[in-house]
This record gives sequence, C-alpha cells and structure tokens, in this order.
Amino acid sequence: MPRRRIRTEPIAQTGSGHLTEFLYDDYETDDTLVCAAHAGRVEPGTGELAVELATRLPDAACWATFGFDDEVGAYDRWHPPSKSFDPDEYPLLDVIADRGFETVLSIHGLGDDEVLVGGRVDPAIKAEVADRLDAALSIPAEPVSDGDYGGTHPENFVNWLAADGAGLQVELGETAREAESETVLVVLDGILRKN
Repeated sequence: MPRRRIRTEPIAQTGSGHLTEFLYDDYETDDTLVCAAHAGRVEPGTGELAVELATRLPDAACWATFGFDDEVGAYDRWHPPSKSFDPDEYPLLDVIADRGFETVLSIHGLGDDEVLVGGRVDPAIKAEVADRLDAALSIPAEPVSDGDYGGTHPENFVNWLAADGAGLQVELGETAREAESETVLVVLDGILRKN
C-alpha cells in the first residue's frame, strides 16, 4: 500500500478569515473516504474527528474543508449546502471525485445535542450506526431519511462520492464532537472496519 500524504490548498481568503481544503490520501485507495466538508470553526470538531478516524483505518482517505472567519462568523461565511460542492471549485475534491469509494462517511456538526444518522445507505445500516451510537453515548442517536439532515439528495457529495451512490452522513451534537468524541471514534471505527 502506498504511503498516505497530507495535502492542503487555499480555497478563499477574506480580510478576516480563510477556507482551506485538506486531503489525506495515498492517491489509489477506493475503500473508505471520511469527509468533513464544514470543518474548522464552521462545525467545530468535525475535521479533527474525520482526520483521526481516517488515520486509524488501514485503507482510508480523508477530505475536508476548514473554514475560519473572526468577523462574519465561519458558519455564515463558509457553510454551503452539502449538495452544492463542485469539484471544479475544490481542486482536492476533484482529485477523488471520480474514484468511486466503497464506503463514504461524512461527519457534520449539529446544533441540537443529539446524533442523526442519514445518507442514502441502506436503512438497516443507518439503524445499526444509530443504535450503536445511542448505546455508547449519553445523548440520543437516531436514523433519519428526510428533512434537513437526511442527507439523501443524490447531489450531496457523500452520495456521489460513493461508488453505489449511497453514502453515510452523521450529524453530531456538541457532546459527541467534544466530551465523547473518543467514543464516537471507537464506534465509527468498528463499523467501518466491519463493512
């Protein structure tokens, strides 16, 4: 297996902030991709979780964007909808856009202190992930298939990056991203190694 390397690219800069794209990849693997498209101060803790999870897995890549803005607020400045990410605008996303990963996991932050498990993956997989997280965390976890956090739109990057068009989207409340982040990593690591 080729060595995985870290690469970053500046995407945008303002007078008070910036957006940087991140890729951890061996430029060959099509097994697992872990994403955090709204990392940095946009959805704090998501990028760190994604990178840590990818480094724990033997054949995983990680793609993320890290946004910071002290004046306007990183969320307001750098939070496009997940279905609007275009490889033409993100050069490192373009590197992996046509690879067709067997498993794609996208980690997001959630304002409510709970966990929502979405995406176009099989409902049984969503239920298993939600059940395992619910049993391990002090906050509730449940599967979702529609609404703002369902993650089922085919143009959502978590889905079109997957070979079968069905990615897994996990929305994590603050407790899951901070105090219980190690528990989240252990659960997701176990699930990804199984699949």
